[in-house]
Amino acid sequence: MTYPTPEEILRRLRPIPTYRDHPATSPRDIAGVDPGGETVTLRIRESAEPVLLLFLSADCLGCRDLWEGTAALARALPDDVRRVIVTRGPEREDAGAIAALAPEDVTTVMSSAAYDDYRVAGAPFLVVVAGNEVRTEGVAWGVAETARATRQALEGRS
Repeated sequence: MTYPTPEEILRRLRPIPTYRDHPATSPRDIAGVDPGGETVTLRIRESAEPVLLLFLSADCLGCRDLWEGTAALARALPDDVRRVIVTRGPEREDAGAIAALAPEDVTTVMSSAAYDDYRVAGAPFLVVVAGNEVRTEGVAWGVAETARATRQALEGRS
């Protein structure tokens, strides 16, 4: 039996799309709970400032850089960008694990409905909203790429 070479395997793979060509949805407000179980409603649609939604999970290896790098991300973004971490609801995520990961300076909301509303298949994923429109959305490939994608979206480039 012969096995394909690594190059042959790589040629067969389809790349993961980094950003969607067209936003999957228009901005929606987010309702859920914080990691402590308190009800949260976030105004996203008509927010005065740009919003970076980071869809993360406690058990996602690709999310670790973003959970741990929120301070670096804040330094890399314009000061007026509101950062929001969105996880699936407590029926799908461990609220205690989310509470342990959630940075104090970033709003964290647990909402499976937000995943559905923004058509997020899985974490890590980012959505940038400004001027009542989704400016960009796609896979959040770590702090540096997320910061770059956010800045470009706010400058009108994606």
